[in-house]
Amino acid sequence: MQTKQFTYHNLGYWFLLFIVLAFAGFYHTYFTKLLEINAPIIHIHFLLMGLWISMLIAQPFLIKYKKLATHQLLGKASYVLVPLVLLSAWLLARSEYHRKIARFTEAASAGLNNLSEFEILKKASTNPATIVALFVFATFYLLAIWYRKQSAKHARYMLATALILLGPTVDRIIFINLGINRLLGSSPYFVSMLMIDLILAILLYLDFKNKRETKTLTYCLLIFVASQFAFYLLPTFDWWAVFVKTLMLLSP
Repeated sequence: MQTKQFTYHNLGYWFLLFIVLAFAGFYHTYFTKLLEINAPIIHIHFLLMGLWISMLIAQPFLIKYKKLATHQLLGKASYVLVPLVLLSAWLLARSEYHRKIARFTEAASAGLNNLSEFEILKKASTNPATIVALFVFATFYLLAIWYRKQSAKHARYMLATALILLGPTVDRIIFINLGINRLLGSSPYFVSMLMIDLILAILLYLDFKNKRETKTLTYCLLIFVASQFAFYLLPTFDWWAVFVKTLMLLSP
């Protein structure tokens, strides 16, 4: 007998955890300062991410309860929502990048550091988390849309887009809530990375054990591992600072 394809109908229950993680991760930096934040893009991005998380939660339930028409309608709505999420995240990253440039330049002018113009650019580009996450998110989303008519692949790529959310939530819990800046001699960023890899490895094992298609999750795991290496390696290259400057539309 042919094994029935697993389409992750119960993912909605697991995705509910992202509500808890988002609240815990952004409690101190957003929720407690809600009325003090004057930058509209921050609220817009948070709203868009809230809509995306809601969509992630709703879609598996719609499949589970055979509301296919609504599922497809929401899927088409994501064609508008996802570009807006990416744009708002880029605008936030660009704003933070320009603030870093201004801060380092002002300190150099005041004689507080001896950084050259290029060293300032490189120092402002040392944390590529948002840029890498945007590229990975866009890759998984595009793959999920490409395979939208193949439910098993589609569901797994959508799961991969959701796992990216572990980075900004878990990292904030560790850095801000727990106040941990170093863990085992390294930056605690590796905790969320390890969680993502472990989840995918377990799911990949289950697919293999149950004789399901394993290529999709293998690709997901490889893309995540490559992005994790990129996170640590990219800031070491001089060309990365030039690339970020171009990406952030910094005037010469």
